[in-house]
Amino acid sequence: MNIGIIGFGDFSKTIIRYLSPHATIVVATRQKNPKTNLKCRFVDDQEALSQEIVILSIPAQFLESYISQHVDNVRPGTLVVDVCSVKVKPVEILNRLLPKEIQILATHPMFGPFSAADSLAGQRIMLAPVRIEPALYEQIKTFLDKTLGLQIIETTPEQHDKVMAYVQGLSHYIGRVMDIMKIPDTELLTAAYKDLLDMKRIQGGDSWDLFESIMLQNPYAQSVHDEFKRACQRLDVKLSLTP
Repeated sequence: MNIGIIGFGDFSKTIIRYLSPHATIVVATRQKNPKTNLKCRFVDDQEALSQEIVILSIPAQFLESYISQHVDNVRPGTLVVDVCSVKVKPVEILNRLLPKEIQILATHPMFGPFSAADSLAGQRIMLAPVRIEPALYEQIKTFLDKTLGLQIIETTPEQHDKVMAYVQGLSHYIGRVMDIMKIPDTELLTAAYKDLLDMKRIQGGDSWDLFESIMLQNPYAQSVHDEFKRACQRLDVKLSLTP
């Protein structure tokens, strides 16, 4: 495989680490003089977008601007893969801006640099075949399953975002709150408190761009966020009425 990756954040580095034994990888990034021990080559956007598979590893809020500027560099027949944490808006953007001759696969790898530090085996990945040849889609599923050991979950962008509004919206928000509070580590540790420390370390340590994407680009996240705030208020009221 010849793969072009757009973006060189922490998740891009995870992708390169696990795909480089199976593919030739080039990377386009805005970083000046990037350096890495990973097996990849840094190129300009035009060369990265000319590969047979292009992975868009950039936050959802920047996707439309990037594609609008560079769509002419994507060749007919190319498979464009997005790995955004939200799916409805990115899929709409790619469907609208990319010519029909370009294939589209929407994905959400349900892991990151921390959880996939040792292995991909058993990790989950969401797939939505937006516009892709059936034979190629089956080949990709086989590669993800048999070669990388990933557990595949096929669903629609809409259903994905409805569920992720809870799964990611709540966990990342709470993780950020724990990080702002600077909750302390301690020997007097319960399992539940350890979970909060893990959320502070992992979700609280993710990039602000990712957090904004999860909270602002998911069309269902605001209602879940409002529900969470109302629940906190109801709990506070109940506590104040308790003798």
